[in-house]
Amino acid sequence: MDTTLPTQTDPVDDERSLWLLVLTTRDHPGDTAAIASVFSGRGIQIDSFIGFGSIAAAENRNQGRIMITFYAFPDRCQNLCRVLESLEAVRSVRCFDPEATGTELVSQAGSIKELLAKI
Repeated sequence: MDTTLPTQTDPVDDERSLWLLVLTTRDHPGDTAAIASVFSGRGIQIDSFIGFGSIAAAENRNQGRIMITFYAFPDRCQNLCRVLESLEAVRSVRCFDPEATGTELVSQAGSIKELLAKI
């Protein structure tokens, strides 16, 4: 009897979805590290991370915006968002599920990843 066990890369076994987070932050030193540690502490790898500090259009100029894409199961994503919301560094969390993910944002993140890979 030949038994093949699924590996983590098998599509049948890995039903994680691509999620998109948009965070509004304080834009202080160390805030990015605090956010990244939430992901690493839960074993979730960041797929793309794009951030800008001091948004000119914001009323409070000490405010940053970060867009993160990552793969996770729905329950792990919900837990991650709750923890991020509790951080002093984070003012707001907007989480887009796979069906509602802003395809334009995800597409642009992918394009930036490709451009950086060529440098």
